[in-house]
Amino acid sequence: MTTIPTPAPGGVFNANEAAPARTYAELRGAGKETFEADRAAASELRTAIKEVDEVVQENAAALVRAVVHLALEGFEQFADMGCGKPLVGGDVRGLPDLADVAGGIQAGRLWLAMDCDELVATACRALLRGPGVNFVHGDLRYTAEVLDALATHLDLTKPIVVILGAVLHFLDDREAGQLMAALRQHLVPGSPVVVTHVTSTGHDAAMVAKGKAAYEREHGVTIYIRTRDEIAGLMRGFDIEEPGLVPTIDFLPDDKGPLPIREAPHFLMALARRSV
Repeated sequence: MTTIPTPAPGGVFNANEAAPARTYAELRGAGKETFEADRAAASELRTAIKEVDEVVQENAAALVRAVVHLALEGFEQFADMGCGKPLVGGDVRGLPDLADVAGGIQAGRLWLAMDCDELVATACRALLRGPGVNFVHGDLRYTAEVLDALATHLDLTKPIVVILGAVLHFLDDREAGQLMAALRQHLVPGSPVVVTHVTSTGHDAAMVAKGKAAYEREHGVTIYIRTRDEIAGLMRGFDIEEPGLVPTIDFLPDDKGPLPIREAPHFLMALARRSV
């Protein structure tokens, strides 16, 4: 019997149902990019998870810092897997889109963006333009799609920065493990992988459960809130660099220092390189 896969988050557009990418945009302060269902979902999450807006905003800011760091190192190929909707500086912090961050440092950079959300796909095709920029409408649960996109738009014989920002927690253990194994197999040694992931480690179990239930109820998807050890386990075959697998606020903090966010189940982050 053939199993029919469940729709990917946001894979079928419905303005009356919250979608993860749009709720994420709302929590970043880009309300004009969202619908009433997304705003209602964000409101529910604010009740369930303390300071959730700041947690999501800091996740986005940490990814900007990571791209700046790697572009300055000289990397010219980037793959943003689960890229989300381009906000063009329209969030509360005025953060630039990651493709523009890399392009501002490496003029010849190649940028591949991939997402399963139908509305995100439309926005990316309209807004992510320019030399060396490509978008693929695809589902990270299918590693063949991911590898085909990488091989089509980037050079797999050279290092590629793979960004997995707040997406692995939408994949179950088999799916996430399969994706990471495929990256280990096909990326050349030294290729960086940037991961941010919701965690339960160090946080009140009841609050974690409340937040998970609220998210799944509002979005109709399962979210896998993993422990620190479970997230680290997904990164076997990659060498995690300093400062290690840490809260996003502690990842390459800017001169203003980390924000005082400690109580909510927030994101852990790591920069790791494909082992030699």
